[in-house]
This record gives sequence, structure tokens and C-alpha cells, in this order.
Amino acid sequence: MNRLLLAPLLALSLIDPAQAGVPAATATVTLTSYRFTPGPIYLAGGVPVRLILVNSGGKNHDFTAREFFRASRVLAGRVSGGEVSVDAGQTKIVDLIPARGTYKVHCGKFGHSMLGMSTTIIVG
Repeated sequence: MNRLLLAPLLALSLIDPAQAGVPAATATVTLTSYRFTPGPIYLAGGVPVRLILVNSGGKNHDFTAREFFRASRVLAGRVSGGEVSVDAGQTKIVDLIPARGTYKVHCGKFGHSMLGMSTTIIVG
């Protein structure tokens, strides 16, 4: 291999993914009528994670976790007022660094949490 190419490749291999802005882990949460899967949601505290929210239901839902998002450091993605709206058939991605703790999450659409669309996020 050409020495001119070897040095940059070696330097790239030494970069910590978190410092490069790439989450070290992914967590996929599926939103359906009327459930979050998995439940509870387990994450590692202080470890960058790509939260992938997939709405596979036929209705619009949201992922409302105000305390969780307030305590976390959001790196990328749109979180508004502690919630992420996910229309039917849509996927939203939020990159963040979660803080340790236990947080409640629910769908804020009228009646959805009463029908069982709530769970817990546990960050250890």
C-alpha cells in the first residue's frame, strides 16, 4: 500500500467514534397503535446513541419524554418541547448522549397513553 495513503488511514482508525460525531450504539423503537417496542428501553449513560423511531402504525404518534430529552445532550435530530413527532409510516432519528436515570415516555396524542402507549427509558 502506498505510504501516502497509509498515514491518513491509520489516523482515521485512531479516532474515537464519539469524537467523530458517530454514535457508538443504536436503539430502534417501534411505535404502533398503541405500544412502544421494546418496553422498557435500555440505554447506556454517557454513551452516544442513535435513537431510531419507526412508526409502523397507521396513525400519527409521538415520542414524548420531556425529562429524558432535557437531561440528555441532543447532538442531531429534531426534538421540540421534549417530543419527536413521527407520522404514520415515517422514521425519525435523534443522535444524543443520554444521562443516567429512569424516565417516562408516552405518546401525547389524545387517548394514546390511556390505551397503553407508554413505557420507561432506563439509562444505566
